[in-house]
Amino acid sequence: MDEFIKTEYEQCLSLVKYYDERHQSLVKFCAGLSSAVPSLLLAIFQLGNDVAIHFWKFTAVISIGTALGLLAIFTVLIQTRLYFIYPVRQVNAIRKEALITQSGFSNNQMYLDTNFSAFKWTSSQTLLNGFVALQVGLFVGLFVFSIYFNTVDISCLSWYAVIAGLIFALAIFSLSAWYLISKSKLHPDASVHGVRDK
Repeated sequence: MDEFIKTEYEQCLSLVKYYDERHQSLVKFCAGLSSAVPSLLLAIFQLGNDVAIHFWKFTAVISIGTALGLLAIFTVLIQTRLYFIYPVRQVNAIRKEALITQSGFSNNQMYLDTNFSAFKWTSSQTLLNGFVALQVGLFVGLFVFSIYFNTVDISCLSWYAVIAGLIFALAIFSLSAWYLISKSKLHPDASVHGVRDK
């Protein structure tokens, strides 16, 4: 195998590992943040009547801030997924070419496809992205609940908040799926950098 191709293969494998680990660590951070904020709000709520007057206003500010923070991380997760597939495709392309040109190995058991989409229902990264989208929706729902707490019946408001959160989560997840499908059809220079073929 040519020295450049061998180095390219090894570097792309390193990138695959890097982007996979980056994705996992961002999801862990989101899970930690999503569990810490409700604990903080519950602790503040238990302080008593002194904070009860302003509790829901404070909750609205904290929940929308958390939702925006999680949404920013969700965006990074989607971009990381896009970045992940290009070195995987390159590894597959190099492996496929090597198997054609190199003799003596005909029982390949590894991936060769270079045309797969960045969005796959069966991918663990897709499942984790959906999990983070639900966390964003949770805090959007909490925001809706807290800003209308004193003006709408609690039983109706609970349903409004749940529906608003689910709609928001579904919307951002669907938008991310469309983004990954459409961008992954392009060469990385076009999808990531916007460079058109000359």
